[in-house]
Amino acid sequence: MIGHVASAEEARGRVVLRLGCRTSAVDAAFEAAVRIAKAFDSEIEGLFVEDRRLIELTAYPFAKEISLTGRVSRTLSSQDLDREFHAAFQAIRRRLESVAKRSETRIWARSVRDDPINALARVCAEAGPWNVIVMGEAFGARDGRVLGEILGAVRDATGLCTVGPCTRRTSGPIVVAVEDPERMLGMMRTAERLAGKGARRGDIIALLVGDSPEYLQWLEGQARLLLSQGHSAEILIARAAYGEPASVAETIRRTRAGFVIAQYGGLTVPTEDLRPLAVALESPLFLVR
Repeated sequence: MIGHVASAEEARGRVVLRLGCRTSAVDAAFEAAVRIAKAFDSEIEGLFVEDRRLIELTAYPFAKEISLTGRVSRTLSSQDLDREFHAAFQAIRRRLESVAKRSETRIWARSVRDDPINALARVCAEAGPWNVIVMGEAFGARDGRVLGEILGAVRDATGLCTVGPCTRRTSGPIVVAVEDPERMLGMMRTAERLAGKGARRGDIIALLVGDSPEYLQWLEGQARLLLSQGHSAEILIARAAYGEPASVAETIRRTRAGFVIAQYGGLTVPTEDLRPLAVALESPLFLVR
């Protein structure tokens, strides 16, 4: 599937930047949302999700909130959560206004109270099928299944962009991690949009990933055939990757990528342990199904 966002004129989707009260939104996520919106002439909606599950917990007298240090705890109350939600949303709105002014991109925000994944599915369905979700917080080593649940549940999104705890830039080559040649064309088109009209050779890297030398040799032939049809990219083979996600992650780190495009559920982005990727990823990650 091609990662695509509807332009503002089409009015059939936009970049949805998901934000919440219990997580710390990172600058790289805002930068990634802006870059995607500009690449597709689209707009950004900041979606602040008041997690309904937290409100439901306040009904239990034994539920307590524990500080990050573990030294302070307090009984959860719906009134306290409401105040926190309101204050956090106002802070997010001010931050989005600053980003909009600096980037000259149309951005607006709304707050909804729902389960986080249900909220994304409902909001994306409202505008049309061409949405891309950007997660405002960094993923953790154990968040592989969560990313998969979002991709599976939100059918009106063509892609999911996320950042890791070490993400620090959005400038640099677009790295397309190719594991399946049937997906390569759509991923290359997404890379070309992100790279822009003035892209030169070297601005896009096709990183070939496989679990055996034989498969990589076959994949290289398929990739060269596709690239001969008018798509420009350098080919890089993750030779030491044979079935090792950590090796793929290290190869990506060495490219100093500005964006990485990959399929979910392969060697590049496993469904379970994302620890190697979380440590190595220094750029946003654009996931396609």
